Amino acid sequence: MPISRRNLARAGVLALGAFALASCSDSSTAPLQVTPDVLQTMGDNVATEIESSIASLTAQDVMSSTAGAPTFRRVPQAGASMLRGLSFSRTAGTPVLKATADISQCGVASQSPPVDTDGDNVPDNWSMTFSLPACHFVDQTNASTFDVTGTLHISDPQPGSAGLALAFGLDNFKVSFSSADASGYVTRNGNGSVNASASGLSQTENWTETAVLTGITSGSASVSWSASFVPTPGQSLVAGRALPDGAYSPNGSFTLQQGNRAGTFSITTIDPLQYSAACAGGTGISPFTSGHIRVAVSNQQNSGYADVTYSNCNSATVTFVSQ
Repeated sequence: MPISRRNLARAGVLALGAFALASCSDSSTAPLQVTPDVLQTMGDNVATEIESSIASLTAQDVMSSTAGAPTFRRVPQAGASMLRGLSFSRTAGTPVLKATADISQCGVASQSPPVDTDGDNVPDNWSMTFSLPACHFVDQTNASTFDVTGTLHISDPQPGSAGLALAFGLDNFKVSFSSADASGYVTRNGNGSVNASASGLSQTENWTETAVLTGITSGSASVSWSASFVPTPGQSLVAGRALPDGAYSPNGSFTLQQGNRAGTFSITTIDPLQYSAACAGGTGISPFTSGHIRVAVSNQQNSGYADVTYSNCNSATVTFVSQ
């Protein structure tokens, strides 16, 4: 999947958010006091979710990108370098952390090839299970270890009629890590679905992510949004093929809980994100040529908001705007 090599280049919603908000947590139950720096961080995390979500609009993309699950790129490394991204590959049967590959290489599929009654490339009912010892990895350069467990599943809501509709989810998906400096884990559970109509695709996603990290107050994040994808005039959606150019518009919210404090953020599309098939399949850092998303704190007054903008297939630019 072209996007999967870049869409998790930043830490995940929770893995990074926990560090950003660590200084805010205490025994009280007051709302999190979100500073401009933290809000900008949340904007960056929303950009990560956006790029993961558009990679879940087609069945083949869900199956090759693990539906936005935490990966080594989203899990902190250790100590002072906890926010550095990681990925991995296996060589000569020995797990070694490197710059390329994806976690699907250690998973076990329920069917190979997947059963697809109507031939639309959406499997009738397929899953991939990640378990130990196959999904135990070692970074030999710094004696860090990573374990991946859990299940990705995808199904066709209408297995007898060819189309683009699909349902998918993650069950107890967990990436654990350990090193001399730190240890912990990130989990993600939830589900998503895609429906098709004459005008395009509609998507819903609901995820809960939890992070437990050495020396940091444990936290969780609930992400919920809906999105639409409308092909550019003259282009069409075809089951089994990559997305054409089009406009992507996500709207929703996420709640970040750390200790006894919580912060709720709204996600609003100001200008639809212009998806480019060429950028997604080429060397672009993101698949978007333009677009504008706003991230605001819902339970805090006069805190400003973060603008997330895209241009020319580059990484999102996140700018804090005071109020």
